[in-house]
Amino acid sequence: MDVFDFVKKWEGGVSRNPADPAAADPVPGIYNGKTGWHTNKGVTWTTFKSLSQKLGYPATPELFFLMPDDIWKKIAKNGYWDPFMLDTLPKTRVAYCIFTWAWGSGVGGATGQLTKFQKNKMGILINNNTHAEIVANFKTSFMSDEQLFEMLCDEREAFFRGLNKPQFLQGWLNRLNDFRRTFK
Repeated sequence: MDVFDFVKKWEGGVSRNPADPAAADPVPGIYNGKTGWHTNKGVTWTTFKSLSQKLGYPATPELFFLMPDDIWKKIAKNGYWDPFMLDTLPKTRVAYCIFTWAWGSGVGGATGQLTKFQKNKMGILINNNTHAEIVANFKTSFMSDEQLFEMLCDEREAFFRGLNKPQFLQGWLNRLNDFRRTFK
């Protein structure tokens, strides 16, 4: 299983949970007799709209609710994998950690969290706070893919616990534990 299949396995269908920050930008219109939908297969309406022109699909509510696999994969690869240039990172499990962090926290959120991780856990001060610098630090680390994978998973768990979102915590931890088992 690759990391894209793993993420897709854990993403459900459409969501309209008002506790999710994505609820601030719902899809216009009605689906299954209700309004307020904002996420499908882990892709927010905001992200779907913002990447549509770049990736060559129309940002329509109908296509969002359909969310074909080819569009989902384009969004995952171009929107979350490619910004960190993860194809260049030979430490595969580290690349998977970075991708899932970006997927769950957004690219900007992942950048900040990974910068903090590298400073606090690896003793590396990020100079420019760029994706390229973050990935370069992982590439040149003396730690193995396995060591970094375990440390990143532990850091992600601490991050989840620190969010103080009890309604989501168990689901996040179940997913993280499955991630650890799948890619260990």
